[in-house]
Amino acid sequence: MKIRKYLLPLAIILIFGFTDSFAGIDQTYVEKILKENRMFIDFIDICVTNFNAEKRNVLFTIYQKHFNAEIAYLQANYKRAFDEVYSSQKDMSALYESILAEHYLEDSKNVLEKFASDIIKAKNNSAKHYLTLGYRDRALARNLYVSGEAAYPKLYSYKIYKYMEAIDFARRAKRYAFISLYSSQDGKTKLKIYNQMFKTENEKGGNFFKRFVDKDEKGYIAEMNKTYEEHESETQGQSTDSKTSSADNKDNDASNIAPFEKKAEKSSKFRKEQRVANYLLHEEFEKAETIIRTYVDNYNFKLIMATLNVLGENAHSGESNTSDTVTDYKQYINHHNDNYHILNEKSVLESVAGNAKIIDDVKKDNKIDDQQKIEGNNTSAD
Repeated sequence: MKIRKYLLPLAIILIFGFTDSFAGIDQTYVEKILKENRMFIDFIDICVTNFNAEKRNVLFTIYQKHFNAEIAYLQANYKRAFDEVYSSQKDMSALYESILAEHYLEDSKNVLEKFASDIIKAKNNSAKHYLTLGYRDRALARNLYVSGEAAYPKLYSYKIYKYMEAIDFARRAKRYAFISLYSSQDGKTKLKIYNQMFKTENEKGGNFFKRFVDKDEKGYIAEMNKTYEEHESETQGQSTDSKTSSADNKDNDASNIAPFEKKAEKSSKFRKEQRVANYLLHEEFEKAETIIRTYVDNYNFKLIMATLNVLGENAHSGESNTSDTVTDYKQYINHHNDNYHILNEKSVLESVAGNAKIIDDVKKDNKIDDQQKIEGNNTSAD
């Protein structure tokens, strides 16, 4: 019913040919569609940048039409602004459709099929469940693609919304595939994955689980058996040695001073680190996850990133236990970033936006006709 409610006014617009007499094209309406169109452009920019930079000229044409719509809006020429947006969406719906079909639907299918064999061999129910969800979302993406393709040809905005939704489902299908890949790993590999995740976090300024990073089982046990007072004594001793050895570089010392933590908070974190270490050693990863999430932002993203890096290293070192063939898991990092709307390179839109020019609303053909009339008049006067 909601779709039918919007289709009627759109059909009326098409019948009247978007003429100046149509009262719906006013300032408020044009302002709304300009915001909507910019959202469409920003969304497809990520897709083009990550997977199809060859389409930069198409994206530039789309943006230039939007840019001229913005100019027309500022000039209070709302009819022209509407026409520019409509023309922009005509090009954009075709771009959305091609990227969705050639990349997102195809790539999600390939990722799921690539991991399916190893996941089924692992006989992990959780991994199989995530794989099933991935296939479900890929099927939904396909249905939305068909729905957009079958829509009335000139309902460009409707088509774009369908394609956007399909891309999001295809992305989620790949996210489920990556989660199932992590879930299918054995305990030893998962321990490496968590170590990699904490190591990366520490390098970026995080301090949770720092004392356990890169330690073996004996190192874990030794740290778990320490009291909070013993740990503090060692930490203060290391801090004093560090200050003494770097007395000539005070600026560097200032940048390395850890943020102040109240004793109760530090003690609580110390005990939670011990619990997480115990869970990881006994392969109780779900219990560990509950605690880790309170200290690590964007947990799922960072866990999968660590998974792809660890499996990529294992494959090249011959330690991979999941397949007889070497898989370059690091190639999927681009997909993983895209799943979370992260650019792998500099934005294509940002690189071309500065080239946009204001196009005169007087058609070139009309100018030529006018010039010919003038020249004709001058000839007859002679």
